[in-house]
Parts: sequence; structure tokens; C-alpha cells
Amino acid sequence: MLLTLEVATIGTTLEALLVGVHFTSFLLCLRWLIFSDDGETMRKPIQWPFLIITIILFAFSVTDLSFNLQAGFLFSQHAYIPTNMVNIHNDISSVRNPRTELMMG
Repeated sequence: MLLTLEVATIGTTLEALLVGVHFTSFLLCLRWLIFSDDGETMRKPIQWPFLIITIILFAFSVTDLSFNLQAGFLFSQHAYIPTNMVNIHNDISSVRNPRTELMMG
């Protein structure tokens, strides 16, 4: 049976790999949203809503990965024990620990 730390490490590693794939598709999306089909000139009507949504979704995925990396690091150092896995992001974002404050600062 796997330990909680091992499960968190496997999950975070898988998420990091998928964020890497998402980064590649993010760059391709930016290319098609900003440049014309020939690839040399900028698009005349840039679709701003699509561009903004693409950037926001990528920022959310990177932020989630950083929260999971921070939680895994704190959990491995025995500085953080989650009370409920649903509220893990709320627990991490509230500063209760000097190590957390140092990492967030």
C-alpha cells in the first residue's frame, strides 16, 4: 500500500508532466491567435477574448501546480498535515507557519 507522501509525489509528478504538455499547446495557441496563417505578420483582428481566456487558463494551471508542489514540500517536511484534502489550497494560502511564510514571501 502506498503512503500518502508517495501518492502526492506521483500525482504532482503527473500533473507537472501534463502542465508541460499544456505549455506546449499554450505556445501553439498563442501562435495561432497572434500571428496570421503565413506566420510572418500579426493578425489584423486579434481575438482578444480568446487570447485572454487562453492566458488565464494557463495561469490557473501553473498556479495549481505551484500550490501542489508547495503542499508536497511542506508535507514531506512534516510542517503541514492537511485536515481535509478538499480544502488543501485554503490551508496552504493561509499563513500559519513560519516556513510557509518564508516560502510565500
